[in-house]
Amino acid sequence: MTRAVVAIATLALVLAGCSGFVQQDSPETVTPAAVPTDGVGYPPGVSDNAVVPSTLASTHERTLATTNYTLVTRQWVTDSNGTVLRRSNHTRYVAVNKTTYAGRFRQNGTELNTFTTRIDYWTNGSIVAAQYDERVNRRSQVKWSVRDDGPVSDLSERRTIRGVGEAVALSVADRSDSGVVLVGTRFRNPDRLNTPLFVSDPRNVSVRLRVNHDGTVSAFRLAFDAKRSDRQVRVTQEMRLRHIGSTTVRQPEWVENTTQRSLQD
Repeated sequence: MTRAVVAIATLALVLAGCSGFVQQDSPETVTPAAVPTDGVGYPPGVSDNAVVPSTLASTHERTLATTNYTLVTRQWVTDSNGTVLRRSNHTRYVAVNKTTYAGRFRQNGTELNTFTTRIDYWTNGSIVAAQYDERVNRRSQVKWSVRDDGPVSDLSERRTIRGVGEAVALSVADRSDSGVVLVGTRFRNPDRLNTPLFVSDPRNVSVRLRVNHDGTVSAFRLAFDAKRSDRQVRVTQEMRLRHIGSTTVRQPEWVENTTQRSLQD
């Protein structure tokens, strides 16, 4: 395998790792706290006596497929002293057809010797172009033909939302004309959670999701304690939807300078 192929494969793995995972088991339900019946409805997948994670996540994805949007995810891992061991930020800009989108991924941490992984990418459904730092002060720009779903396999974070809903017992904390707020502080199936590499034994969870009436999860925040090697750590994950219906995806100027690569090189 050539160096170019290794670089492409590494980019794909890094970007794929920003998304969650999905299981195909039958959805389970949980009983939320009672909420006054005042005529305000619930989003799909949420009701007085049930939260169905698969329905909640699928509706979120299906609704976003009809519009353009910006989605921001953040994750950081801290030790017992509050020192950040690893931090990542991923912003993606998605056009209404879902085949055209662009993004920016950054990751750094103490175990990475303070080096920041930087990846910018763009795809129009036919090609993927990426600009990344192969090493300190050396930037590479490549493009290749799209295979499967493109560089990001879960644009809307459907799998992450479903994983959170299946891992944590959720209940309705607030309901209004704009939607509902779901909260949870108890694991019921922690294996369904998407955890960072080398992190295990999640516990002491806290999660809050804001769900609009059209079914989109506009924001969530998840935090839990865990083990990482021989250290106790705190993992925090956040997602936020922005600029729904007004996001514009343009081809970056650097795409013109990319070098064509192929997995057969």
